[in-house]
Amino acid sequence: MRIKRQHYSTIVALVTVLLFGSDFANALEPIPQESGFSGYIRPGVGYISLKSNMVARFLGVDLSEKRAGSLFESPASKSSPFVLVPLLLEYTFADTRTQLFIGTEPTDLIRFDYSQQVGIKQEIGMFGILQGGFLYSPIALKVWQDPYVAGYQDRVETNQNSNGGRLVWDRPFGTRLQLQYTYRKIDLGEEASGEFLGLNSEQRGLLDRNGNRHVGEILYRFDFAQKHWLTPAFIYTRNDMEGGAMAGHAVTFQFNYAYLGDPFAVNTNAFLGVEDYDERNPIYNKFQTDNHIGLQAAIYYKNPWGWRIFGSNPMNFYVSGAFVDIDANIDFYDQQAIMATGGVLFRW
Repeated sequence: MRIKRQHYSTIVALVTVLLFGSDFANALEPIPQESGFSGYIRPGVGYISLKSNMVARFLGVDLSEKRAGSLFESPASKSSPFVLVPLLLEYTFADTRTQLFIGTEPTDLIRFDYSQQVGIKQEIGMFGILQGGFLYSPIALKVWQDPYVAGYQDRVETNQNSNGGRLVWDRPFGTRLQLQYTYRKIDLGEEASGEFLGLNSEQRGLLDRNGNRHVGEILYRFDFAQKHWLTPAFIYTRNDMEGGAMAGHAVTFQFNYAYLGDPFAVNTNAFLGVEDYDERNPIYNKFQTDNHIGLQAAIYYKNPWGWRIFGSNPMNFYVSGAFVDIDANIDFYDQQAIMATGGVLFRW
């Protein structure tokens, strides 16, 4: 069963496991033995309380205030309900052990990134499973053109798009190892950071949030008891932004525990990490460092009445809660998210 980071990028990358939880197996699903369609749909509702001075809006949900207040204080919280309907459609060619797919991966949704992925998955005997896909964003995230507008003037939104690709090598040579690399090009509709403060062009350039993001991940799954899985992961992120004060390196350690019982299944995640930035921030005259932690838990319950739609497997009900905190040495960049979600999962 699939249950399935710039300052903005920090919060989104660190919410990697929060809204939806990661895949129970933290691995690609085996390619079916029979040809045909498969997939899932996972409608749900939720509630989020977010503290951020960088993210403006996602899917119509306001996530921070138009007026930043002080540039030397932590952000105020903003709360809102939301609705999401992630889905994935797959088609398998059993004879060649090939699968084509299109849809939204939950690990992207939890980054406030409504990316779609079109890709191919190929099983190659003991070599394992290879997957490649193109990522594109039909719905852009809204960020602030100039996040540093303070006082009684409203900030103005702009689109942030992120397109790229992803490569995955899963279960090489019969192991439970997975290697993954994701590339994204970050493109803001209009970048105006520092204009309100009257910074010169060189200083404003240090705050430029356009650029490239590279994420490498290595994980290994351990089955330490029947129906119990433990998956530690190491994630390295290089945010190669045009502005040196926005560029940096991050390392994150994640631990996933899953229990696959019947009718209950449980998925929990914990992560901690740190990000260091390349250049001195021209507003605060210091190098930024972020420390981040996060916790998530989700419970799935297979309905005892066998309820299905359009020939699906018996649907599962789920509830999930999550917390992530980013403590920066510059208070303006502190961020925090508390989320709860619930809904149903249909698999075919």
